[in-house]
Amino acid sequence: MKIEKIILQLSEKDFLLLTEQLIQTKADKFLTLFQSYRENKLSDKDIQQQLDIKTAAFYTLKSRLYDKVQEFLYKSTQDTRIELLQNVANIEYLLYKSPKETAIGLILKMEDELLKNDMSNELIIVYKALKKLHVYSSKFYDYQQLYNKFVAYTLAQDKAEELLSLFCKTLTIAYVTKEQKYYDLLSLYKKELQTLSRIHQSHRLTLHKNILNIHFSLFSNVQEETITDDTVEDMLKESFSIIERHPEDRTYIHLEHALNLLAFEYYHQLKLYKNASVYYGKLNDDNCSILLYNHSAFSMHFLVSRINWHYLNKTIDELNDNEELIYEPEPENASEFILFKQYKAYLSFYKGKIPEAVQTLNKLINEVSFKDVFYAEAEVKIFLTILLLLAEKSDQAEIILRSISRKLSDEDEPKYHTASLYIKFLKTVLANKSTGKQEKLSELYKLISANNTGPDSMLGNLHLSKDQIMKLSRF
Repeated sequence: MKIEKIILQLSEKDFLLLTEQLIQTKADKFLTLFQSYRENKLSDKDIQQQLDIKTAAFYTLKSRLYDKVQEFLYKSTQDTRIELLQNVANIEYLLYKSPKETAIGLILKMEDELLKNDMSNELIIVYKALKKLHVYSSKFYDYQQLYNKFVAYTLAQDKAEELLSLFCKTLTIAYVTKEQKYYDLLSLYKKELQTLSRIHQSHRLTLHKNILNIHFSLFSNVQEETITDDTVEDMLKESFSIIERHPEDRTYIHLEHALNLLAFEYYHQLKLYKNASVYYGKLNDDNCSILLYNHSAFSMHFLVSRINWHYLNKTIDELNDNEELIYEPEPENASEFILFKQYKAYLSFYKGKIPEAVQTLNKLINEVSFKDVFYAEAEVKIFLTILLLLAEKSDQAEIILRSISRKLSDEDEPKYHTASLYIKFLKTVLANKSTGKQEKLSELYKLISANNTGPDSMLGNLHLSKDQIMKLSRF
């Protein structure tokens, strides 16, 4: 139960409306708990003492408050299709309690509206009803075919959405682990969705296929499988066009945001910054709500690109390191959690808050198991070693460096060339003072920067200044 987070995420308008409801119903204890969670200052134990109730009663109160908030949010949800959905839910009543002609007339009207809104799930219910109403008519077979068509289409649509979600999840894991088995799985998802979209000619399946294929082109390391695909530019153009042709589609309204992310990533990779800035502006609103799209996009990568974007534009100071983002992954979602905490550490690093960056990465290491994710472990611990050295904690830095050096040398096959270069750089930092140490570190760092490309790249958002390299040379 995440009642505390839900209350914190309520808009000010919804918070005030629900507060008023609790006041009117004289639900004083609910109100106290509700306002305490909104203020986010007291622990559950402190609130329990304030309410002067036993533990069992407190958790019952908490559970019932959750129900009240849930009911309020459900009733306040705005969707122009709610009336239509209510009519569909009333079909069984029409079948058994209305004259046949009246029922057919009303259901055919629903069919027309549902077709306009491309609501295939509800159309299945409509055609199921029309089959029953025409069981003694020759039209029965027409409605049976329509029913079968929309069952098949709905299953294909659900499968397309499932494949895209699994693809995005696997892509996030692949990005963090760099393991080939995950890239192989991405290829399988890609082929399966391509097959599905060939069988069912549909703008909806085309859009999902394009989103997956654009991701594949931008982030996978198996580029030979994109040779027969349309260009990213063409897929973006086609996808935005599909959305423009269906302005009332509730899903497309949201998927446009996923396309904005892909367009930004595409132009950002090509260093076409003027084009990229158009889409960055759309994404950077609403506390990065794109992070909620992790089932339809590689949304967490936006934070990676966000740091890089501001660094290149020399506007890193515009980022708020205490920003309350709309979505924060939990530790059990290890791949997203690692990327999120690295983002937080980078923000602290560029704000000059080195101890905070150290604390963030130390907590990350304690909260997540890096078993089977050696790449991520190497990246995090090399970053942490650099931060500890900048914080003048060389003893701690040396312990972590020895740990990651040993693991790297234990690999059956040499991996992660950039990691090896970073370790050489850090060992030089920790070596005894010698003449020309600063120049040697500068040369090694230039070598790292020159070789830090491709699937072997690491810490792409870390840019050490001349002053920082000078500081490291004094050990």
